[in-house]
Amino acid sequence: MRDLILGWQMNAHSGWGVVGINIFAQLANDPDWRVRMRGPIEYGHFMGLDPLRVAAIIKACDISNKLTDYSQGVLIDPIGNDLEAHYEPAELTIGRVVVEKHIKQAAFEKLSHFDALLTGSTWNKQILEEVTDKPVKVILEGIDPSLFMPGPKSGWLPEGFYVLSVGKLEHRKGQDIVMLAFKAFSERHPEARLVTCWQSTWNSIGNGYTGNTGVPLWLDDSGRLKVKQWAVDIGIDPDKVYDLNSCPNFLMPQIYRECDVLLAPSRVESCTSLPVKEAMACGLPVIAALHTGMHDLLTTDNSFMITECGTSPAPDVPYFPTVTTDWYEPSLEQTLAHLEAVYQDRGVAALIGFNASAEIRQHRTWKQHVEELKVWIMSLS
Repeated sequence: MRDLILGWQMNAHSGWGVVGINIFAQLANDPDWRVRMRGPIEYGHFMGLDPLRVAAIIKACDISNKLTDYSQGVLIDPIGNDLEAHYEPAELTIGRVVVEKHIKQAAFEKLSHFDALLTGSTWNKQILEEVTDKPVKVILEGIDPSLFMPGPKSGWLPEGFYVLSVGKLEHRKGQDIVMLAFKAFSERHPEARLVTCWQSTWNSIGNGYTGNTGVPLWLDDSGRLKVKQWAVDIGIDPDKVYDLNSCPNFLMPQIYRECDVLLAPSRVESCTSLPVKEAMACGLPVIAALHTGMHDLLTTDNSFMITECGTSPAPDVPYFPTVTTDWYEPSLEQTLAHLEAVYQDRGVAALIGFNASAEIRQHRTWKQHVEELKVWIMSLS
């Protein structure tokens, strides 16, 4: 039995956390692998998960929490935009690199101690191959098809057309474009409602954010984003906005199934966007920008693609190293046109959602992700 150490912390509220918890769960009872997390595993990390699944992995969690020696086994280290690793010697070291900018040549030295690199999109692979001679493997992220599946609406919500936007609030995710598109759309269609899943532990990133709206978004005294006040300042009726609390990933399927369309006009995606794939799996029609990592996911058969994307400078903020590069600027006009198309022809939208669900649930699962990961690791040994 070999040890596989995931060098970050699992949780149900972030992209890295969701990746971690799903890889861990898929390997928790694997006869050939003993999976560990570098950080401590707590019961709060399973918020929203049913007790049977918790029971299925709890023994592996207890074993993981007793780990003190990382040197014997395969270590996968998380690497972000700053390229800083928590490097510790191991039998085999893999850097899982997820970046949203082209990276400096200095990356060659920072990544030099890894035996191989792992990433989540062809775009990221191309970036890495420009600055390192290490082998780079793309393994696309997945979804849990036992959770993310089509289903009926509950009937609890009033009649309306529900537009969903998911992701922590930051310039990259394009929430300013969401607000401007919804403002124009709701003026045409008074029954339209906006559902936002933007609250997170990183709300401070969004404090004072303006984007293309011309007005800032602020935090309240408790650290919560004042989304409804931002709507008022932009000219949107706040009664048309559902500002949701941070929601555990395990409960997101219920939200996807209540809505009529997911709007994701992001400016860059290092991987293939977990919320977009999850919404697709649930059969929810998706409007998303076609660029960067999304080329590995979006097609005319599975989504309403925003193909008209100009360029805009990537932000120069602490969590992005200073590198001159451009992100993408999804067209507000095309975004609005897609919203109108979904609204006007629900049958076509439903067919696209059906196609997407079948594709994602069959070909983009965490089980497949882990099987591919195991085969690749064995090829490196």
